[in-house]
Amino acid sequence: MKKIIFLSILFLLLFAAGYIYWFYYNSFSDGSREGILYKFSRKGNIFKTYEGEMIQPGLRSIQGGTINTNNFYFSVTDISLADSLEKVLGKTIKVHYIQYRKNLPWRGENYNGKNQENGQYIIDRIESVSTSSYNNPL
Repeated sequence: MKKIIFLSILFLLLFAAGYIYWFYYNSFSDGSREGILYKFSRKGNIFKTYEGEMIQPGLRSIQGGTINTNNFYFSVTDISLADSLEKVLGKTIKVHYIQYRKNLPWRGENYNGKNQENGQYIIDRIESVSTSSYNNPL
């Protein structure tokens, strides 16, 4: 009887560890996005995180047939990267991101419903910065 209880608890612990790893720590995808960085801020009630928004070229349709700009919402966990992003506000940038299936509150916001794909997008580096900005025509 003790062996069955022990194996059941061990199975539940392994299942919980696997679930937490798969959804919160295993990256779903990674890649690059390019656009004009037009919003970047530090916010949060308990966990202060850096959140940004970038306008990408093109338009996308939303449910109901409306057309919207193609915005990319993301979070930044590295303070030095956040300082660099604040300096390039309004410029065309290319960033590398990691997408997680679910969010952790200390890692930033989960923009489900705002981005084209659900998940938490974390920017880990700036790949390039272009000199074009809002003040200069593209």
